[in-house]
Amino acid sequence: MDHVEAKEARDLPGLRIAVTKGIPNPFCEAAKSLFHVKGIPFVPVAQYAAQPNEDLKAWTGHRNAPVVVYDSEPARAGWAEILMLAERLGGEPALLPEDPELRAQVFGLCHMICGEGGFAWNSRFMMFPKEAANDAGAEKGSWDEILHRQYGASRDSVSQAPARAAAVLRMLADRLKAQQERGSLFLVGDALTAADIYWATMSIGVRQLPDDWSATPGFLRKAWGQMGAQLEDALDPILIEHRDRIYRDWLKLPLDF
Repeated sequence: MDHVEAKEARDLPGLRIAVTKGIPNPFCEAAKSLFHVKGIPFVPVAQYAAQPNEDLKAWTGHRNAPVVVYDSEPARAGWAEILMLAERLGGEPALLPEDPELRAQVFGLCHMICGEGGFAWNSRFMMFPKEAANDAGAEKGSWDEILHRQYGASRDSVSQAPARAAAVLRMLADRLKAQQERGSLFLVGDALTAADIYWATMSIGVRQLPDDWSATPGFLRKAWGQMGAQLEDALDPILIEHRDRIYRDWLKLPLDF
């Protein structure tokens, strides 16, 4: 992927997405995938993991990724607002059903997968030391300080993260089984929705993609492997079967980061 630096991207027109360069950040993969499946082109902007990203922050107000900017509109960093922009810009398929009840189901599942307190939120906690605390006075740069500053983590939230992440996995597996019994291969209704894309992209840590699908750096494979081992008992095969089908049929392979 040919990334553009933030200071250059700032003056470009159209759609620009700041993504973590060199790492398959699940939230970045999700943002890219929403626009990819709709055939909406974008300029990838380089964001560097664990770096201040001063040019990006000066432009968008955010140093992390993903951040999506369309023309001169305000920057969007949350999963829901990025999804709503993708829907507004059009393209096929639509990722939110017109039916209000199904639409609500998609938003609910997306929040459970990648919203605050959901699967991805808790699986991120699982990558940090269990002794991490919500301590505003922690040494700057320590895990305690980073968790507190960025995510409001506490000892309790870190220790409870595996059970909370596992509960979401079991819920998703039950839903997929019910959907298959009624003849659907998707999480909601009878067509691809944002919920399928968010599950596929957020799952790459708990069960990593094959090497020929993603050249994930070794240090990240190790960290994800340790996290995934804690959730193995909750990872019903139907979840990975669904993930792999969504990637094969809809998303870009191999991952380009």
